[in-house]
Amino acid sequence: MVLNISPTTEKELLSIIQKEFPLEKRPFLKIGERLNIKEEEVIKYLEYLKKKRILRQISAIFNPWFFGHRSSLFAFKVPPEKLDKAISIINKHPGISHNYLRNHDYNLWFILVSLPEKDPLDEADKLAKLCEVEDYLYLPALRTFKISAVFGDKISDFDKEEIIDIETTVEANKNITEKDKILVKILQEPLPLVKTPFKEIAKFLGIKEEDLFLWIREMKEKGALRRFGALLKHNKLGFKVNVMVAWETKRDKIDFLIEKLSKELLITHCYERKTYPNWKYNLYTMCHFKEEKEKEKILLLAQKYSIKNFIMLETVKELKKIRLKLFYELE
Repeated sequence: MVLNISPTTEKELLSIIQKEFPLEKRPFLKIGERLNIKEEEVIKYLEYLKKKRILRQISAIFNPWFFGHRSSLFAFKVPPEKLDKAISIINKHPGISHNYLRNHDYNLWFILVSLPEKDPLDEADKLAKLCEVEDYLYLPALRTFKISAVFGDKISDFDKEEIIDIETTVEANKNITEKDKILVKILQEPLPLVKTPFKEIAKFLGIKEEDLFLWIREMKEKGALRRFGALLKHNKLGFKVNVMVAWETKRDKIDFLIEKLSKELLITHCYERKTYPNWKYNLYTMCHFKEEKEKEKILLLAQKYSIKNFIMLETVKELKKIRLKLFYELE
C-alpha cells in the first residue's frame, strides 16, 4: 500500500535525503520530525521509491582521489560489427561505473576509475586491445565547474555524479589504513532502511556506533567524504533525453563561458577537458530534458554565446550506470 504523501512533502523528503541526510542514530526519525510524519512512514516511503527504482540508494559518496584512485572520460570508436563484444568487455570492468552509446563515430563513452596502483590510461589501452579498438579519445577533466542540477519544481540537486573525473593536483592521502578501506567498502553500499541503520553497520564491523560516526566526521573534514545521501534515477523522474555537448571555445573566452554556462539550469555538469589536433573541443556540458524538442535550447545557447563549433552527443542507450565502488577487485 502506497502512503498518502503530498507532492510538497515528497519534494522536501527527496531534498533532505540527497543534501541533508542526518548522520544520527535514528536518521529517519529526524527526517520524520522535519516533515511531520512518522518514522515508519519515512522508511516505508523510501522502500516504495526504491521498489519503483526512483531511489537508487542512500550511502556514502567518497572522493576517489583522496584514496589514490584516478579517473578519466574515454571515448572508443567501435565498428558496428564489434560493438556487442566491446560493450560486454567494458561493462565487465568494475572500475567503469558509467557507459553510454552515443550518436557519433566515437560511440562508446565511459568513465574509468583506476585503483591506486593502476593508471587509467594503461587500463584503457588494455581494454582497447581486448575490444579490438584502434582509435579512442583520452579526455581527462582539467577543471570541474559544476556537478549538480536543479530541475524545475520536481526535484532539486538530483543524482549528483559520484565521480569527479579530474586529474587532480591534490596529493592522495598516504596514510590509508586497512580499517579505512574496510569502512569505505561498507559505507559505499546501500544504507539499510531500518530505524537504526548505523547501529547495524557498526555491529557488522564489530565496532562502536560512536566510533563509526567519528570516522565519518573525520573523513568529511579531510575531504575524503563528499557527502552522505541519496542517489536518484533522473530518467524515472521524467528526464529521458540526455545530451553531452562538446564545445570548442577560445582560450581567452573559456572562463567567461564557463561562468555563464554553469549558471544555465539546463546544464547539470560542466568540465574543461584535454584536446587534440583532431579533437579541439575543450568544454563539455551535460544536459537533461523531458522532451526531444527541448534540445533546441542547446542551439539557442550556442547562438547566445556565439559558439560556432560544437557537437551534440546524445545518449542512444545507457549501457551501464552503477555506483562506483572504491577498492574494487579486478578479475
